[in-house]
Amino acid sequence: MRVSRVIPAMACGIVASLAACGKNESPPRASVDSAAGIAASPAHGALSFVAVDVGRHLNDDRKISDKTDDFAPTDTIFASVHTSGRATNAPVVGRWTFQDGTTIAEQTDSVTTNGDAYSAFFIVRPGGLPKGKYTIHVLVNGRETQAKDATVK
Repeated sequence: MRVSRVIPAMACGIVASLAACGKNESPPRASVDSAAGIAASPAHGALSFVAVDVGRHLNDDRKISDKTDDFAPTDTIFASVHTSGRATNAPVVGRWTFQDGTTIAEQTDSVTTNGDAYSAFFIVRPGGLPKGKYTIHVLVNGRETQAKDATVK
């Protein structure tokens, strides 16, 4: 069974025009809490990461329904994290960075699972994302396990 806390929030944006959201400029942080999961390896008791995919849409089971690395500015960029094993309230962080290395969003979830789990992170901006490269960094217990790029054209 998988239990996760999801506290979605609208991304404040990535350009200075949304400075009213109370974020930093160039680009400002867009903090969005979302679901993300990781499972512990039953053999070692350590968290076990399997894969991360990016795309435009998620299925109800939190898997990407249309995998792609290329996005339009008006798209929502989703990342689906596949994990396997056993965990109780395991913290997982999805940290989105822009091409200049600036962190624009950080999402955290606490997961309880016994088996495979699929978890989701996302970024979006109502007026559109600036063109460039975005990277989702998946962190487990404070250590990066995987990074995946997406490009807004």
